[in-house]
Amino acid sequence: MKSKYVLLFATLCLFHCCKEKSPGFDISLYSKIGLDTIYISELITKKPIAKVYESKEIKTVELDFPTVANIYSKNNNQEYLTILAQNKNLNISILPDSSLITNNKSDSLINYLWKSNLKFIQENSSFLFTTQNTDSIPILFESFREKRENEINKFKDQFSPEITDILYFQNDARIYSFLFWLGRMSRGIPPNNNYFNFIEKIPKASKTLKSLPDIYLYKYEVEYLRKNQSIESITDFLKFIEEKTNNKKLADFLKANYIKALIEMPSYWEKHEKLFDTEVLTQTLNSEKTNIYYSLIEQPSLSFYASQNGEKAYLFHAEDKFGNQFNLKSLMGKVIFIDTWATWCGPCLNHRPKVLEFAEKYKNNDDVEILLVSVDSSKDKWLSFLDKENKEFAKNLFIENGMRTEFGNNYNIKSIPKYILIGKDGKIINSNINEPSIAVEKEIESALEEK
Repeated sequence: MKSKYVLLFATLCLFHCCKEKSPGFDISLYSKIGLDTIYISELITKKPIAKVYESKEIKTVELDFPTVANIYSKNNNQEYLTILAQNKNLNISILPDSSLITNNKSDSLINYLWKSNLKFIQENSSFLFTTQNTDSIPILFESFREKRENEINKFKDQFSPEITDILYFQNDARIYSFLFWLGRMSRGIPPNNNYFNFIEKIPKASKTLKSLPDIYLYKYEVEYLRKNQSIESITDFLKFIEEKTNNKKLADFLKANYIKALIEMPSYWEKHEKLFDTEVLTQTLNSEKTNIYYSLIEQPSLSFYASQNGEKAYLFHAEDKFGNQFNLKSLMGKVIFIDTWATWCGPCLNHRPKVLEFAEKYKNNDDVEILLVSVDSSKDKWLSFLDKENKEFAKNLFIENGMRTEFGNNYNIKSIPKYILIGKDGKIINSNINEPSIAVEKEIESALEEK
């Protein structure tokens, strides 16, 4: 197969507030294999910045300041981080193994910070998840943080101060983000424990936080709970965010990300989620109308409302393994249990035997339908999995990249597995099932008794 060499150029222009043109930067793409569409979007907000593909020009965009972005392929199976900035040309290469890379040292470093974090956690997982001396965990990570900071220092003279600040922040934030997760969720360490004293090392909020804002939200939660026994209300915590963040624009950004996280990742906010419902969301949206980042919470809010218990179920389309089209409308009048999963999702596969038990139990009951909806990016991987599994009790369906479709939006599917139960009347009975269990079987039985 002949190698393809593709070179695409486009200028992304930046503007001052007076609308005079400021220096932009060029994006070029070089590929030794068949070219797939390459996307560039902001790391946190997911705001699209550019597409790169043959015979198409890249649109001009504005960047107020250096931005951390994600470069990824159409199926999202390859990705690479980059720092976008004025006068910093972005030259993307697609290597023979389909991996992505750029020609810039600052990009190399930001990817090093990302991947070395994961590697360090894996290498020390036994200690991190079993030690009783939890105070020693932040000490271990501080040594690791200093090692990576020294690596940045070797090259910082090559970068602008803004890019250097982002690299320092990414180093700290990726470490602190894991420490917060380990303490808040995995180990359940009380906020007043010395373990969390590392929050004192987190500097005051600055615009660099936009590349990983959650550490400030977690920091504020610990500080709030060190003063109060519990989270009193969502409104109260939003006010706390404002008080702790001196800059209004940054406070707006943090508040928008907090609301978005409550909707999309409620398990990360266990002390908050019980205070959050449609009424609270409506009040919050009204109070945040002037938030300059209001757009970040509009679509998640629509998803939240659409997926609530008692709402009409979204009538999605999918395809079966033979390529036949499926419409949920065809099953209205039945009790429907949906398992949203993917072949790469470990928890999905762990729970799958229980879902298949449901399917076998109800296989001769015409009033119940068990749907196994794959949201994989690769149909071939899904089909290969089904061939190996060789179970025919349930209806297997496929929606390519389903979490990023109308299906994902209307059922608020931001993580998987996601289990949904729909009643005979076509309304959602439960869209927040943690896992298939005896309690879910009882819900199905109860739904069958409804007229």
